[in-house]
This record gives sequence, C-alpha cells and structure tokens, in this order.
Amino acid sequence: MRAMRIQNWVYRFFLILFVGVFFISCKNDDGEDSNPMTDHSIDVVLGTFKGTLNSGGQDYFNAIVMVSKVDDSHVKVQAKTNESYSFVTTKTLTAVNTQGVGVVGNNNEGSIDYLISTKALMVSTQKTSETDKIYLFQGTKQ
Repeated sequence: MRAMRIQNWVYRFFLILFVGVFFISCKNDDGEDSNPMTDHSIDVVLGTFKGTLNSGGQDYFNAIVMVSKVDDSHVKVQAKTNESYSFVTTKTLTAVNTQGVGVVGNNNEGSIDYLISTKALMVSTQKTSETDKIYLFQGTKQ
C-alpha cells in the first residue's frame, strides 16, 4: 500500500511537471522574452523548502529540507536537524538542468524534481543501506 501511495505521488508530480512544461512551451512568442531561461545551472534548486515529508507511512507537515550543492551535477538533500523527522537519511542526488525549466535527477539514492516556475520540489529517496530511512518530500522553496 505504501509503495502504491508513493507511486501515486510520483505520478501526480510528473503530471504537474508535464502540464507546466506544456504550457511554457506553448507560450505565444511575440519576439520579447520577458523571462529568459538561458541559465542551465543546477543552482536554481539550492535553498530551503517547506512541505510534507512522508516516511514509513507517517506524514510530517511543515517539514523543512535543505538542498545544497555538492558539485555541478549533484546536490545534497537533508532534513532540518532537531525535528521529529530529522531521522531520515541525507542523500546525494544527481541533478541536471538541461532545458532551463527545472532541475531533475535520478540515481541509486533517489530522485529529485524541481520546477522553476512554481518553485515546487519533489524528492523520493531509495534505500542503499540497511540503516537508511527513506522518504518522499513535496514542498515549495521558501
């Protein structure tokens, strides 16, 4: 049941991401580019996010996670310390910004999806060791 719940959240996020990309790509081009997205850096995803963190079937509302840069293609995602959800495992995730619309990535530790226009972040982690505490986080940049 938990796996289906996570799959449902992942499906919803990708649906929202697809719709957002579709509307951005269908924007009327009148020669003016009021919001050029020429920077393909992953730096846009760096910062503090607030939202819902689900781990072990337990929802933690108003949870805070921080995304920091490891290098030009990896970010570190960690929960705020000294909180009831701080037990979740910090992960280093692959991240790319190829289209200038969002930052996405997927490796053996999990996946990250960030949509620049809405500042929406979704992180889903995977178990890579026996002690890992995995989670699903959905929130917005603060």
